[in-house]
Amino acid sequence: MGTEGHRTRHLARLKEIVSVPAEEEIVRWLARADPPRSRTATPFAAVVQAIAWHLRVGGPWRALPPSLPPWRTVYGWFRRWLDRGLFDARLCEIAKLRRRATGRRSLPRLAIIDTQAVKCSAVRGPRGYDAGKQVLGRKRVALVDADGNWLAVAVLPASVQDRDTSPALNQGLSAWPSLRLAIFDGAFTADDCRAWANFHGMRHQVVSRAPGQKGFVVLPRRWVVERSFGWLTHCGGLLREPAGRLDVAAGPGHARWREC
Repeated sequence: MGTEGHRTRHLARLKEIVSVPAEEEIVRWLARADPPRSRTATPFAAVVQAIAWHLRVGGPWRALPPSLPPWRTVYGWFRRWLDRGLFDARLCEIAKLRRRATGRRSLPRLAIIDTQAVKCSAVRGPRGYDAGKQVLGRKRVALVDADGNWLAVAVLPASVQDRDTSPALNQGLSAWPSLRLAIFDGAFTADDCRAWANFHGMRHQVVSRAPGQKGFVVLPRRWVVERSFGWLTHCGGLLREPAGRLDVAAGPGHARWREC
């Protein structure tokens, strides 16, 4: 009864987060990635609960508590759903639902792009050193709308310059052909950034500090993406990059099952 109660509460929480009216909607999305169907197989709800626990608490997959399915089962289905594009599709659907909930059109026209450098945990995998922020780890590249809803996300070694990170968003950007204006910070002033934005049908606009400004300054539109990065700190599993693979790091670990 305890396990069933946890699953019921978790499904209720999922429905509240993604603003879907019924449990069948979650089942439909998971069914697209062929979840287990045998009566003796692990229920998909338990797998989702384990992924959410891993995101919330952090640590290695092997550290999943005994009340959750075996870590190999959870990680196996996580990788399968990731390869099938379930999390990317869900991310887009959540953004559309939340935009409609605030009275906006489901397809945005404005995008804000920025990066965040974070340290890595003690795992093997690509990483680099960001001399500007003095961080040895990886760089998260985010594309959000005017409300801060996540539209696309990618993970790269921190040694990649900000002006060279835009192409990493190409796959996620293909789901938003309606975008017409891209807002960047001062690190994206290179001609390559402008050419990249124009190639995707967007105007290139840079928002940076005025000459002589010192200390903390709220920049127009730029604070929205900074707030989105701040939402990630609510999850212990996102304070550092714990994954050894970049594609796994860009999975649901970037708040795809969270309110952000």
